Amino acid sequence: MKRLLLAALLTFAAGSFAAEATPQWPFDRRAPEELRKMERKVFAHYFSQFPVSIDDGNPDGDYYAKGYLSPDGENGIHRPYGRFINQRPLPRLPRLVPDWHELDVYDEVRMAAETGMDGFAYNILTTTGSHWKRLLTLMNQVNKYGKGFKILIMPDMTAEFSEHPERMVPALLKIAGDPSLYRDGSGKLVIAPYNAYAQPPQWWKERLAELKSHGVDVVFMPGFQGWWKYLKDYRELCWGFFDWGTSALDEQLGWRRQALRETDRYGKVFMAPVRPQDCRPRAGMAGEAHNSELFRAMWQTAIDYNAGWVQLVTWSDYSEGTEIAPSTGTRWAFYDLTAYYTSYFKTGKPPKIERDAIYWFHRRQHTDAPYDKTQQTRGPFRIVGTPHNEIELLGFLKAPGTLRITLNGKVHEQAFPAGMHSFKIPLECGRPEFSLIRDGRELIRLTGHQEIVRSNPYQDMLYYADGGTAEAPRIWTGPEKKTVAPEFGKLIRQVSFPGFPLVSGKGGKPREVGFGGSFRIPDESEAVFHVRRMDVKADHGWVALFLSAATTDGRSRFNLTPRTAKQTYISGSHPGTPFRVVRDNFQVEYPAIYRLRRTGGKLQFLYGNYVVAEVDEKEYGKLDRPSISISAEKPEDGGLLEFSAIELRRLP
Repeated sequence: MKRLLLAALLTFAAGSFAAEATPQWPFDRRAPEELRKMERKVFAHYFSQFPVSIDDGNPDGDYYAKGYLSPDGENGIHRPYGRFINQRPLPRLPRLVPDWHELDVYDEVRMAAETGMDGFAYNILTTTGSHWKRLLTLMNQVNKYGKGFKILIMPDMTAEFSEHPERMVPALLKIAGDPSLYRDGSGKLVIAPYNAYAQPPQWWKERLAELKSHGVDVVFMPGFQGWWKYLKDYRELCWGFFDWGTSALDEQLGWRRQALRETDRYGKVFMAPVRPQDCRPRAGMAGEAHNSELFRAMWQTAIDYNAGWVQLVTWSDYSEGTEIAPSTGTRWAFYDLTAYYTSYFKTGKPPKIERDAIYWFHRRQHTDAPYDKTQQTRGPFRIVGTPHNEIELLGFLKAPGTLRITLNGKVHEQAFPAGMHSFKIPLECGRPEFSLIRDGRELIRLTGHQEIVRSNPYQDMLYYADGGTAEAPRIWTGPEKKTVAPEFGKLIRQVSFPGFPLVSGKGGKPREVGFGGSFRIPDESEAVFHVRRMDVKADHGWVALFLSAATTDGRSRFNLTPRTAKQTYISGSHPGTPFRVVRDNFQVEYPAIYRLRRTGGKLQFLYGNYVVAEVDEKEYGKLDRPSISISAEKPEDGGLLEFSAIELRRLP
């Protein structure tokens, strides 16, 4: 019996830590929740200025396109250097739902969590406005996602807290109890202020005491730029520390590693920086990253010098070109490498390569390529580190194979044993092709999505990238529509009417479907209208289309009011008010699902899953009689609604 029990326990333990098949990556990753339970931690720096979408607009003409990626954007302030950023988060088509931003943030949390990292390090820029609201949204979505993913709080001491340091403690007290925030094993809140040396140690000692006096025990993890210059002064206060790191491979391999060898860390946990690259058009500066080498070298430094934690610099700071989030220029390359190295860092050994993958990295032009001085008036880019101009193919080989780069008809290749290997050739104009060859067979073939050019009107020093596995390739071809499946409660019954599924009306011949009193909406139920299409001709006057709920006497009536094929609003009428707009236009697409929901003494109007307005039945009476009506001001105008179904349902 004891042997059976022991065997069962061993089987359970092995299963708990077994790797999961992850065909999008060259290795099989352990369950992310198990990785997050490990002692070593990985956080990605979250910079709130660059959400997936700023305005839920079409990517061809949204704020990213017109404001950040155009020389004329933001009233022309980017003309001297061409653009504010070189790439953007992989865009999607408009969601057209009220909580589009929340859905985007949830997607970011999910994507980051799937790599096995522990959470986001949120840069607190302000205590009001959009940046603070995005923190609150992120907290909500992290709580919704769960699975051990957390937020490391990072007050930015160079932003609002530089001018108003007195605002930091009140801001932290507002959020300190939220379960989304990262805490140590004893339950203490960890705060990791960026550029903590903006305030002296005594100031921090007083602020930590102030937090404690309000019942918030804090673990202090200050951040520096050049930690060896500051740690000695802060060592009595801190449990650990972090550094922002370098943007140049030369520095990383030189004195950055030397500092870790030769400088006392006083037994403190070090959160090592890991940066993919650094390219800042507005500042006219780029670090020489040597393709993917800087990223890989910084990970290796964290591993070699026993860093307890890693901060990825960054998830989303597009103004500095340090983002690892899936993006238009670098695609999934740095994101995929993050997943690989997160497992390596946490487990202490390189993940076994289970499937072949290749990734390429190169700039669009030589570092000293000419530019148009009449347009780029700010002057040339400054390169930090020794400039290198190469094309890199990084291969993950599960067996010996040949990495091949084809450029302008010329083949460059090199054979490698199994493992991770880098192959480089000089940067030349053209569009490279990348391949993995084994036993005479081409297993993977990729064509670069960027043409290498002799000159640009504006210099572009970003390293572009792409790649993946043959088993589950991800080829980005443009923005896609993201939809949310409708959530329905139990069906009570289907509803029909004479002439179903069409309702049409025009001036002089209005149409109303009142259902003869046979269709009522009970408490905690809803009428669901599945509208296949709507059409309206309003060349000479108004046309009114209503999906309504009214009182028994008809004196109060509120309406979902489709206005055009892309807009709907909410209207109403009640004693003393013949007509009013309850909610102005919101965007819709057909086919559409509209709902009239009665719950908690209120009538709610929904588009899809989303409540767009509500009215209080205590004020207007029981609004439980649905109807459909179409009318027009002029005889030649009219409208049409075609339904695929009308249902009465319980609430989901």
